Amino acid sequence: MDKREFTTIEAAYETFLLDMRAQRFTQSTIDFYRYRLTAFITWCHDHSASTLSDITPTLLRSYLVHLQDRELADYSQHAAARALRAFLNFCVREELLPLSPMRKVNMPKVDKRILPALSVADARQIVKACKSDRAKAIVLFLLDTGVRAAEFVRLNVGDVDTDSGEVRIKQGKGRKDRPVYLGAKALRQLTRYLSKRKHYKSPDPLWISIHQRERLTKSGLNQLLRRIGKRAEVAECKPHTFRRTFALWSLRAGMNIYVLQRLMGHKDITVLRQYLALVDEDARQAHESYGPVDNNL
Repeated sequence: MDKREFTTIEAAYETFLLDMRAQRFTQSTIDFYRYRLTAFITWCHDHSASTLSDITPTLLRSYLVHLQDRELADYSQHAAARALRAFLNFCVREELLPLSPMRKVNMPKVDKRILPALSVADARQIVKACKSDRAKAIVLFLLDTGVRAAEFVRLNVGDVDTDSGEVRIKQGKGRKDRPVYLGAKALRQLTRYLSKRKHYKSPDPLWISIHQRERLTKSGLNQLLRRIGKRAEVAECKPHTFRRTFALWSLRAGMNIYVLQRLMGHKDITVLRQYLALVDEDARQAHESYGPVDNNL
């Protein structure tokens, strides 16, 4: 057996992280792999697997079954498998392994479904449940831009043009910033929120916590939305719920799918194709209700 296969899993993992940093991957991408691969490494230790040569197709299948037994969501299982596939392919490229053991392992199946977006009625209830200008500004901003939670909390005051409503979403070093936009109502609410803060500068965080007066974190954002959702009696009130709602409402309003792709920061339209099925269903139901022959002859 090639001695390179006796490289420890931890050593290969650290090299993998170093390579991503050298390529200037975003922090959220690095965190994605760190979270899933450290869980795998811990499981490997518990099952006496310490080197790359110990990672066999059978071991990988056993780990995926372990995730099933923990009743993780299917997309979480698929995400873990994707992380393992990328890591092991990297090991092959680095000549730490002759072949990836993942090549013989089928990816976990993911149910083709679209998680719920907000109805108009639910969105209005959420807005009504906001108890402060800050909370209302946050809800309208998320709903009107469709930004990711990580992008949202990274925003600074200077990233927003309060005259035009353009917001610059920073993509990290070497990547072109992407613009998103606020409509009149959301921009007016954001301006009202900022006016209450009084003292702020362009580099200051756009969204701050109430008590610590520091940058709002993703955890803080989730907690705030959870409280608002509870008051509004809307079960699904998370940052990504607003992102899905932005996508679906935009398509229903007639936005070009490629324009929407750029606004949402997707590499392609694969994800957005799922929403087209819902929009097509809207059209079918509309024809059933308003078709000229059935309704007039």
